[in-house]
Amino acid sequence: MEAVSTATPTGFASTDAEVVTLRRATHDDAAALALLGGATFLEAFTWMLPGADIVAFCAEQHTREKYAAYLAKPTTQITLAVSGIDAPVGYAMLTAPDTPSIETTADDIELKRIYLFSRFRSHLVEGVKASQALMDAAVADARAMGAKRLLLGTHAGNERAVRFYRRNGFEIVGTRTFQVGAQQCSDYILARPL
Repeated sequence: MEAVSTATPTGFASTDAEVVTLRRATHDDAAALALLGGATFLEAFTWMLPGADIVAFCAEQHTREKYAAYLAKPTTQITLAVSGIDAPVGYAMLTAPDTPSIETTADDIELKRIYLFSRFRSHLVEGVKASQALMDAAVADARAMGAKRLLLGTHAGNERAVRFYRRNGFEIVGTRTFQVGAQQCSDYILARPL
């Protein structure tokens, strides 16, 4: 039996919303990245952060201006995961390292952010889970940029993320603390050779 398309009046089939693809972010994506960054951060950390703190952090750190500034730097590369008709559902952002507690060199790059809405983590991008496809894209981009080591930070209590990073060749090399509102948070710093 043939599958029946459930097209909407605009011609958008419901199955299209389940397809995830990756593309390079441009300056024109700054507003979408701000919204996506805040929303995915909120989804990722509501289990541990008070509402007022997380909202204030997102309002300060996930702005169109901040993402536009990141995109203007030659040391920043952002890969967007999109679904449907170019709707952003996740991203991976490489930047110059900002890990004061870890000695870095010009050969290092940081995977500053990698987020994907939980609903899309197991969706496939060319046969690979979207979460893994974003990581693979970040690793490939870091290598293409000439980096020899990839660093990232993740909350020390986020065991699922730590397992994912370990499966991808990362090892804990240090820690850092940062403020989210009144909360002091602790991250592991992980690294992997490229």
